[in-house]
Amino acid sequence: MKRRYAWSAVAAVTVLAVVAWTKRDYLATTTTLSVGVGETYDDVLKGSTYPVAKNSMPPGNGFGTIDVDKPAVVIVFNDPDHGFTLPPTKFAGVTFLDGKVLTITTSPMLEALPFDDAIALVSRLQVDFRRGGWEPIERSGERPPSWFDTASAAGLARLRRGSTRELVVPHKYVMYFNFKCWIECSPAPNEKSRYLIDVSMGADH
Repeated sequence: MKRRYAWSAVAAVTVLAVVAWTKRDYLATTTTLSVGVGETYDDVLKGSTYPVAKNSMPPGNGFGTIDVDKPAVVIVFNDPDHGFTLPPTKFAGVTFLDGKVLTITTSPMLEALPFDDAIALVSRLQVDFRRGGWEPIERSGERPPSWFDTASAAGLARLRRGSTRELVVPHKYVMYFNFKCWIECSPAPNEKSRYLIDVSMGADH
């Protein structure tokens, strides 16, 4: 039993090391869009290596947007306490209202993935979100509030049909965390199905 626990600990450390190395590699080889809810356009422009000015409608004092529609861009949610770095994407949208960031929406992946690969990514994202102090909001009939169940057969069966979690940093941020079948989903998901993850963040009012 002790040997089993030792190997489990080694495996866990190895996974964390790979994640850390991968994130470092992301930041070294791709452009970054560093953004936080409530930031100004100038804040985002100065903090990012992504060519914001060429891919945006500056807000002035009103509505504006920043768009990502090509690979590979790393979205950095830059709150010092609740932030995280997402995997590279080729899609993201940032909206501004009254000159400040209102919403951030992205799919933290470059393409739709087979179920097992998408589940591995969901699990990794949940670790990052939980580390940043995000927590799930209670859903109707579900107590206590829960994260996506990526470990049990029943949880995986539910995820094959798609699911959503609403996460919150109380009194600061809210996030819709979606997992959905995107390709070859009808009449039912199968081995050819491909899945997408998307997240959308804003202020918790």
